[in-house]
Amino acid sequence: MPLHQLYLNASGTGSFNPSYKTGLQPGGAGVQTSSTSVNPGISAPRLEESTIEVLDVTAPTLLAAAGTSQAGQQLATPAPQGKLLVMDSITGAFGARWKLNSTVKQAIPRGQFGIVYVAGATQTLSQGPPDAGYAVTTSAGNEAQYGTKAVVMYDGPISAFCQTSVGGIAISAGMPLSADGAGNLTAFSGTPNAGTVLGTYADATLATSTSVPVLRNVYVGGY
Repeated sequence: MPLHQLYLNASGTGSFNPSYKTGLQPGGAGVQTSSTSVNPGISAPRLEESTIEVLDVTAPTLLAAAGTSQAGQQLATPAPQGKLLVMDSITGAFGARWKLNSTVKQAIPRGQFGIVYVAGATQTLSQGPPDAGYAVTTSAGNEAQYGTKAVVMYDGPISAFCQTSVGGIAISAGMPLSADGAGNLTAFSGTPNAGTVLGTYADATLATSTSVPVLRNVYVGGY
């Protein structure tokens, strides 16, 4: 995992602007000029985020039966921005193949899950076989043959789809989040096991009646 760096807003401190403390411009020997240099900091403090490029192999839950018109020619369904992707260690030996989460409160090691930051390309048949390949059945469920490139945020602030029907409790700022089994995040109730907390909620309270997933600010990163 990369070394993270904390970026601070230094517009009102001396951290990025040393002459703010002295009232003097930088100068050579024997030179002192009144005024201060302008060295603005970043607009808000934040931790450096971490993203990774993956192959999104998400496919339809149901595939057409043999002998029907769409058999063997169904398109992959890359997850939209804000959805939870997890690494598929069964069909992707080197960690490149990821797909939409389908397990409630799935325990996932850090760096092997993330929220879609840049979604994979929508697949079409207008110019021949799709880039991601057709949807096929594998030992790990239905997947695209090859997948399409997506970018996921696995450690940092992002907007993610959240809902409360699975967790059964309202979500408020600072609460731990877990997988709902359908590519969304939900409140974690009870004592979490290792790897089941995937992020922290960082937005206005989400009522218990929220069954349709909505985009909310979270800080993704598990423990």
